[in-house]
Amino acid sequence: MPIVDEFLSSISNFLRTKNSLQLQLFLRVEPPLPDQYLQLSQELKSSYRDGNKLELHIGKLVPEADDGDAEVGGAWPGFLAFLKEYLEFWRDVNFSDLLETHTQLSNLANACITALSNATHGIIALPATIQLCSTLARLAMMLDKRPDLTRKMVKIADVDQESRKTLVEGTAESIQRAFTMCLTERTANRNGIGRDGKPEGKKVGIYSFANMVLRLLFQCKKTRLANQMFTNISQNSPPLGLYPASQRVTYLYYLGRYHFANSHFYYAAQSLQSAYDQCHAKCLKQRRSILIFLIASNMILGRFPSRTFLSRPEAADVLDKFIPISNAIRKGNMIAFKQAVGPESGNEEWLFQQGVLLPLRSRCEVLVWRTFARRIFLLTYQFPSDPNSRRAPTLDLEDLVAAAQYCQKLLEGWVKPVDSMTAMQAGRMHPNSLFMKAPDLVPPPEGPKNLGAQDGMIFGNTMPDLMEMEAIVASLVQQDLLHGFISHNQGKFAILGAKQRGGPLNAGFPPVWETLKAKAEREVNSGEIPGWVQTERTGMMGGVVNLTGIARPVGSGE
Repeated sequence: MPIVDEFLSSISNFLRTKNSLQLQLFLRVEPPLPDQYLQLSQELKSSYRDGNKLELHIGKLVPEADDGDAEVGGAWPGFLAFLKEYLEFWRDVNFSDLLETHTQLSNLANACITALSNATHGIIALPATIQLCSTLARLAMMLDKRPDLTRKMVKIADVDQESRKTLVEGTAESIQRAFTMCLTERTANRNGIGRDGKPEGKKVGIYSFANMVLRLLFQCKKTRLANQMFTNISQNSPPLGLYPASQRVTYLYYLGRYHFANSHFYYAAQSLQSAYDQCHAKCLKQRRSILIFLIASNMILGRFPSRTFLSRPEAADVLDKFIPISNAIRKGNMIAFKQAVGPESGNEEWLFQQGVLLPLRSRCEVLVWRTFARRIFLLTYQFPSDPNSRRAPTLDLEDLVAAAQYCQKLLEGWVKPVDSMTAMQAGRMHPNSLFMKAPDLVPPPEGPKNLGAQDGMIFGNTMPDLMEMEAIVASLVQQDLLHGFISHNQGKFAILGAKQRGGPLNAGFPPVWETLKAKAEREVNSGEIPGWVQTERTGMMGGVVNLTGIARPVGSGE
């Protein structure tokens, strides 16, 4: 029996018995493959060069089913067109030409997605569609890392928007068709959840396709295109907890990265924490990828990793990159912070490649300023001798200016001048040293360093002044990181509620994590993080409402 006939007879049998898993097993395209597929390819090349002849042969061996009868399995026009495309793929494919293979595989996946759209029989093709789209996504990711192959490729033109799409973006758009098809399927049961408590119908494939699309969008740096996707999931998807752990972890990882990229760091931390907790302990590579963004999100929110965390294998080489930053924030050491996120630490390039450098540099600097002001307050504030004093504790902004200018000079390379008298005394203390003023900093002989925009206390080589310090303190107050008000006439920051809150430190410098967490929770109206469906929706779109026994004819009087 010819291998083509044997293959088509098996496919027909799988369709008749609705065996979607065996159908998926037969419709493979990714090497390595059994020898039967090589024989199938050779027979197609020798006997079925004519596409019309192949189409007629498929029609004979794979009969078309009645589209209106969902109980009887069989082929349908969309699947027959896909099956022809599949056999032509094996007839014409040349795996050594990866660009042409991607084009052929993209056409094949689109044909399979079209077959999936059949309302009666399309569900049978769901596992095969997931398999083909997954292979297509991996090939697109590999080609994206091979500019030597894609350099001469003509980009796909988007006629509607008059823009151009890359190979990866075009692949993501194709797979998104399948995602939308699964998400918006009309189901008999509410919210697409069957009687067994699991997603029913094509909704089983929602997060399989969503994860492929998200991975491709992050690869081509078009994360903004995921916004509508997350909105649709929030409105139409069954709860994420009903899906397999691998799909949950992958989806929450990309959801966390999406919120991180959009500066919603509390949402990002919650999503990434759940992904990390559900990720298997042996999946070190995946846990490490999650951990990088989880630590960065928490640091921006004022939560820092501990040394005991180093015992975890996935954290060993990751925490070393973040600990210098957290130490600088704890101490309010702006110089150490600039060095930790700069080239001096040796971590700048690594943080940039991971995509966390710029958020850490801009967001954590605010926390350093808060701790910096707190330390200046501790050094300069005189606690009143009268415990019943009603005077508000204050921080003199001139003290803050002096400290900021000192740090700016150190960043520019200023040094203490050499004390010639001490040098002449061979290290012995001058008898009048107690009455002599300590030498100030002097600029280096070659002149101050030319600092970049992000390397100075304010902006490059700009020397901090009172106006700058007032602006910084006002910004911290507006962000609820300081509690009080600024007296512009007196040039001081006054702390409110010191007695009621257990002292000026507790009142004026509230904990960062608790403050930012409370602010974020106030913004979550439904109690759920956008894009993460945790509970079953009520009255969700896309379902079929059963009106049996409820609807009555017009004019019945009831």
